[in-house]
Amino acid sequence: MFKTRKIKKQFDTINRVGYSNLIVSGCSFTFNNHETSAASWPYYLRDIGGFDKVQDCSMPGAGNNHIANSLQWCLETDPIDPADSLVIVMWSGVDRDDLICPKEHLIPYPEFKFTDTVSTGITGGLLGSGNTTTYLTDLAQQKTSASRSIENFLLINGIYHYLHAKKYQFLFLDFCKGSSVVSGRTKHFDITPYLPKNIQQTYKRMFTNLTDLHEWAIRHDFLEEDDLHCNIHGHLDWTRKVLHPYLVDNYSI
Repeated sequence: MFKTRKIKKQFDTINRVGYSNLIVSGCSFTFNNHETSAASWPYYLRDIGGFDKVQDCSMPGAGNNHIANSLQWCLETDPIDPADSLVIVMWSGVDRDDLICPKEHLIPYPEFKFTDTVSTGITGGLLGSGNTTTYLTDLAQQKTSASRSIENFLLINGIYHYLHAKKYQFLFLDFCKGSSVVSGRTKHFDITPYLPKNIQQTYKRMFTNLTDLHEWAIRHDFLEEDDLHCNIHGHLDWTRKVLHPYLVDNYSI
């Protein structure tokens, strides 16, 4: 169920990372919103880093429940050689709720299909309220920052150990650190203070310490008009100057 777009190569390879497959999951900070042209970091990285193709299960507006579920589902139903693959997960807002539900409950939206009849329902994204309101409004009212923190830790921790067990090379990125979020645009927050002290460092160690895409956009004037998303020029600049050099130094084979 991975999505593979037929996007022509637009940039010369600068330095090969060494893998054929780039496997990604995330929200709109990862999702390529054009079917034939590169518009986000995975496809810029494909060219610059010398990958053959992007295997993508990202979805705009997705939360971490979708990101975790879709990645595991894709790797179970469409297994790819771990020795020739690099997985990059860009985790999303911890305030978002996702639901695996029958497709008929959803309104038209860029979708992720688990099967022909089952898809992901989300609360974030282009429409402001996701692609369904079934159950999710009531569900959100039952949650607190503390409960969301535990929920998101378990999702992230589960995929971390899943990928280790499957012997994939991978790294975890944060789409936007809680401390840098523009007020009013998202309710994302840092879950660390809500976790027991003995697992706070465990959580921090799972993430690669890179300047996140949102912070890069703020620093270098690459924000979209919504004051949250990074524009296409920022995606390319961040890929060239932050992500790709880090991969060459730490993940090249």
